[in-house]
Amino acid sequence: LVSFITYRVFLIINSFSLTNFIAVFGVFSNSLNIVVYLKLGLRESTNINFLALGIVDWLVCVCSCLVVVSHLNEISPYGDSIKYLDIHVSSFILFPCMGMGAWIIVLLSAERCLCIVVPLKVKTIITRRRIICLISGMAVYETVFGFFMMTFVDSPESTNRIRQLLIFSCMSVPVFVCFILVLFFTIFMVIRLRQTLEWRTTTATQSTKTSGAKERKVVLSVLWICIMFIVCFTPFVIYFVTAIVLPRFTLWDPYYGWFVQTTWTFNFLFQTISSASNIFVYFFVSTKFRKVLKSVLMC
Repeated sequence: LVSFITYRVFLIINSFSLTNFIAVFGVFSNSLNIVVYLKLGLRESTNINFLALGIVDWLVCVCSCLVVVSHLNEISPYGDSIKYLDIHVSSFILFPCMGMGAWIIVLLSAERCLCIVVPLKVKTIITRRRIICLISGMAVYETVFGFFMMTFVDSPESTNRIRQLLIFSCMSVPVFVCFILVLFFTIFMVIRLRQTLEWRTTTATQSTKTSGAKERKVVLSVLWICIMFIVCFTPFVIYFVTAIVLPRFTLWDPYYGWFVQTTWTFNFLFQTISSASNIFVYFFVSTKFRKVLKSVLMC
């Protein structure tokens, strides 16, 4: 369906050029995100989510750089020593981190929806301890499958079915489920946010208007992150559904193989964009983040 030459063209453009550049930027930007949210403090559950998302996105960007480097074996005669680097990095770290990132975005969007629906009860429903437990639980789940990858996947070429099953459990299903939830929560936020803000504008006092403006900025931050997640993970969801409907749609199929490899260059590109671009949302929406970031950069 796609020749090796065509695949190599997309590999050079998408992976070596675009993904590598964006991933390097993402390592730097997420390092700043982590520092800023540590300085802002973790008294609010939203900051805990943003900090956890920054750590996961940092790992995704680092792994994306390593995956790109591993593809040197396809264009360089001296790349045999890193032939399986992408498989091991993706299986043990990158795929679990993608599942973790999707789960954290679900927590962010669910929390903001609760703030809109039950603003007076949200602090009793969403607490710091519960958020930490939910994030830690997903981290344990992903770590277990990463351990299974290290234990059972010794030869990447002879254990394709085991790898597919483990990847299916640690990334494909969690990301797909989280994608559907985030899509639902995002649509709900867009509809209810406008209604709630219109009601508060007409009935609130000056002090509540100020607090409403602060809450609106937080909702906008979460909303833009959710939109970027939906846009950037749509190619992966399309690939996942296609693989379910068409079982032959795998990396090892003689007809679809190079086409699937080509689609993965786009998947990695968009997922790296999603992980590296959150700093722009924080900077343009959050006044506190912008002030702390400027002070960090001045130092």
